[in-house]
Amino acid sequence: MTDLLERRPETRERSDRGADAADWETVCRASLAKLLSELSYEEVISLRQVSDGHFRLDLQSGVSYRMEGWTGIWNNNWVDGGTIIREPEEDGSAASASFPSPLRFVVDARTELNMAPETEAMFVRELSNTLRQDLVLLRKNRQVDGRHLATEPAHVRHALLEGHPKAVANKGRLGWGVQDLQDYAPENRSPIRLVWLAADRQQCRIGQSPDMSEQANLGETLGPEETGRLLGAMEAQGVSLATHTLIPVHPWQWDHVLQQAYVAELMEHRLVWLGSFGGRYVAGPSLRTLTSLDRPGSPDIKLAMTILNTSAWRGIPGKFIAHGGVISDWLSGLVAADSVLENTVIILREQRGIWYRHPIYDRMPDAPYQHHETLGAIWRETAASRIRGNRDACLYAALLHLDAGGTPLAVHHAALAGLSIHEWIRDLFQVTVVPLYHFLAKYGVGFIAHGQNLTIILENHRPVGLAIKDLQGDVDLVDRVFPEHAGLPAEVRRTLAAKPPAYIVHDIQTAHFVTVLRFFSARLQACGAMNERDFYALLADTLLGYMEAHRELQDRFALFELFAAEMPRVCINKVRFDIGYADAARRPLPALGTNLRNPLHLAAQDSPGPHTAPTAD
Repeated sequence: MTDLLERRPETRERSDRGADAADWETVCRASLAKLLSELSYEEVISLRQVSDGHFRLDLQSGVSYRMEGWTGIWNNNWVDGGTIIREPEEDGSAASASFPSPLRFVVDARTELNMAPETEAMFVRELSNTLRQDLVLLRKNRQVDGRHLATEPAHVRHALLEGHPKAVANKGRLGWGVQDLQDYAPENRSPIRLVWLAADRQQCRIGQSPDMSEQANLGETLGPEETGRLLGAMEAQGVSLATHTLIPVHPWQWDHVLQQAYVAELMEHRLVWLGSFGGRYVAGPSLRTLTSLDRPGSPDIKLAMTILNTSAWRGIPGKFIAHGGVISDWLSGLVAADSVLENTVIILREQRGIWYRHPIYDRMPDAPYQHHETLGAIWRETAASRIRGNRDACLYAALLHLDAGGTPLAVHHAALAGLSIHEWIRDLFQVTVVPLYHFLAKYGVGFIAHGQNLTIILENHRPVGLAIKDLQGDVDLVDRVFPEHAGLPAEVRRTLAAKPPAYIVHDIQTAHFVTVLRFFSARLQACGAMNERDFYALLADTLLGYMEAHRELQDRFALFELFAAEMPRVCINKVRFDIGYADAARRPLPALGTNLRNPLHLAAQDSPGPHTAPTAD
């Protein structure tokens, strides 16, 4: 069925207009609820509770918002978008609507948001772009039953995800137009054909796994027939693998960036266009990681894309390229030799990486980082290539996805597995939080464990394993030497960010507990599946059980404390409000608010069972 957004407005039938209005109100209210919830969590605004389940926000502009909601275990307020009332409801301006608007809220809350005028204008643009794609997702998700979606192929499920849970404008995609969204956005699942270039090896930084040659990588990516065609095209252009390597690029990047930014390289044949090869790919939620439709199980390819989405430009930095394969192999070796990890964790190895050094921007080390990251590719194993039988793999973020009735897919997976939601969540914690904490406690390795970096392995819909990806830039190492680091290659230690224990522990606490579990537990409670206190009691009990079974690591558990009464509050939206959209040499860093009350501490106090929570120094 043709999407309403793709029809010309003047050809729409009157019945469509009513549906449009209802859908527009739905996405506006949902977006405004997220704004109110997350900005109050980040302490940008303050919601005042006026009675049980009723809140009020009085702004310095004289406008007030009334709403219903509830306070979660993280002591943050979840707002029911359907109950939001703006006072005064009408002011006679053209911007007024019959329902509250998140765009109008930005103006109403101008003093509280404290953005520079140019930042405010760009934020409204980013928020508007997000709202348009929220409309697309609303209509697509309405057509899919949640129980059925839980059985669909992974790329179908992943195409319907809502995006970053914390970022209030999470589909800004600045740089894309409407046709680009139709052609390349994951929610449209349009087939994408990669453009291939031959690149002068002297200008490239190349890394690969020691057991994966360049020819083997090409064969695994393209298959023998397409590999032959590509090498033939290379020969026809008068270049060979002796002097040039082969690098795929996203067709949007080729059209909008590379042909102009690299014109000298193309004219002087350091870069040579070869054409499109490799069949059809489809974009994942991160936009720039593509999965093959024609060769299931072949490597995913992560490509540079010069668009600004959520917090950063989506390029490929050169810093980690040379050692991605070595990092992958070291981590895989740890898993293979560790009884806690070996039957549970899969490291999705980065088999090959290429970064092309722009000859002019390379002489400008302080230039904004986006200009250094416009041409690069990373080949990564897929979870599908590592599983067999009745096993399935889905991003952790997909478990939180709400169906049309407001039920997370995790609830449907539990029902299909024949388990209670409590049993299912306990299994999930055992194969996710336990190995993540074990990696940290035993090896001092921290993963930025958000919902797109973790893939859950399901067997007949029951959680049985964990696949970890994005090893370039999203893996940290503790800043002290452990005996377990004896086999750590020197280049890995030099490449990985070294963080003190008090910082690296937030790779679990902030990236996973706050960014994933905070939303997961709230959604389970909101749909009546599971109370938040029970959720964190299960989490605490799982962790304490692991700690009791590994008393030899008790000094490490004290070093990487998860049960302290408080933990830092990390904020991402207010950073954009503060720094704006101007280019910078480095990616923006999160801001800190007041400390959070730690639900694990509360859970251990409420029901410690046979275990004893560690005491922070």
